[in-house]
Amino acid sequence: MKVKMKKMVVMLTTVFMVACQSTDLFDEQAKERDTKAQYAENFSKSYPDVTLNQNWDYSNKNEAYSLPSNINRSVTRGSATDYQLITAGEYEVENSTLTWMKGKLKDGQDNRKLGKPFYMKAPGNSFTIVPIFQGQASSIWELHAVIDGVDFKVWEKGQDVWVKKNENSDWQTVSSLSNTELNKNTQNAYKVKANGYTFNNIPAGVEMYFYLTVTNVTNSKYNYTINSQMSSLNGMMLALNDCPRPANIPEDYEVMVIGCEDVYDYGSVKSDNDMNDVVFMVYGKPEVPSTIEITEDMTIERRVTLRYMIEDLGSTDDFDFNDIVVDVADVCNSSPVFIDGIFNGWNDSDKHQEAVIRHLGGVLPFKLTIGNTELEEHEGVLGSNPDEKYEVNGWNKNKHNISVMVKQSKNSTVYNNVQFPKAGEAPMIIAVNPSQNWMEERVSVPSSWFYIPE
Repeated sequence: MKVKMKKMVVMLTTVFMVACQSTDLFDEQAKERDTKAQYAENFSKSYPDVTLNQNWDYSNKNEAYSLPSNINRSVTRGSATDYQLITAGEYEVENSTLTWMKGKLKDGQDNRKLGKPFYMKAPGNSFTIVPIFQGQASSIWELHAVIDGVDFKVWEKGQDVWVKKNENSDWQTVSSLSNTELNKNTQNAYKVKANGYTFNNIPAGVEMYFYLTVTNVTNSKYNYTINSQMSSLNGMMLALNDCPRPANIPEDYEVMVIGCEDVYDYGSVKSDNDMNDVVFMVYGKPEVPSTIEITEDMTIERRVTLRYMIEDLGSTDDFDFNDIVVDVADVCNSSPVFIDGIFNGWNDSDKHQEAVIRHLGGVLPFKLTIGNTELEEHEGVLGSNPDEKYEVNGWNKNKHNISVMVKQSKNSTVYNNVQFPKAGEAPMIIAVNPSQNWMEERVSVPSSWFYIPE
């Protein structure tokens, strides 16, 4: 009888312990649901104009390139505040320049054999670029310059460009024309003028390149890829150094012309590769940036980086999104492939993924999972910039398979599970471009970061 009673006590104790554990788990799950619900309510109060029906990804997933001498360097790059990009005033394009350009970059003809993919090295002097021609095309694009890893948006299609329709007409902006004429841009203009843009304080020898990125499509029959990069590095631009000097450029200035294509081949849609969708002139005293051709024996690092900005639910009314800031990247080393002397893509090797914890703005311990990789638990540190790099794998930049388990201060064994939000959910993680800086403590991110319906 005593033995049976002992067994019964053990069984009852076990049942009681399991029941208690189940109750504790249920209670903690309920607390997590309540915390997230309170967070969602406060988010909607703080951002009344922001719809929850969005995907919370604000990154363009643009590819960044590290040029041959920079792949393994660890020195600190320059910053946008060190380098200057200023407007240089209006420049009236000489018709002789346009005549030469149209003869060189014949419309509708494959002009890629006129040059090789290239990057550039900055001179020791200021230099100016100015758009001189924008051909007919069915996309809206931006021109960017990447200088020592710093990305500058220089201008977008139609910005600060004026045309005369005929000798007696007034100057009018390209953007003020009809949609049909906007597509034609400066192609049939009698006269063209545009604002120039001057780069100052760029150290001599700093490496740089240009790219176009398509931001909008104005003709649906063309299958453009939004945010794709048409770069000088991948054969979508030509550098022409044999242009005649315009009369309004002093003789002690060097002059170069760069022609750009704004679309790749996509399925049945074929690029004409005439390299005249936008053409800009570069001039500087005494030099312009020198060009270095991309050759088959070169290796270039290509990476796509997304910055994840995370709230750890330590409080439900804090929207600074700086408790954990982590950059995650797809990285590969690439060598160019040429067919008949024309760039035909990249041969990739050493594909891998990296994560760098850039900033910590919360005090709660956390475990970060990226793809298939769970990082060790980190202590929360208020206002720290650790720049800790980790190799990860299995991350998908489109599915955002990233999550954070955060210990709650009232119970050191309980974690809140923070995942990348679905449409309709209040965000505790958002994806942005790696150039987006984080906010100061307890300063909410502006509503302009989010999509606001018109």
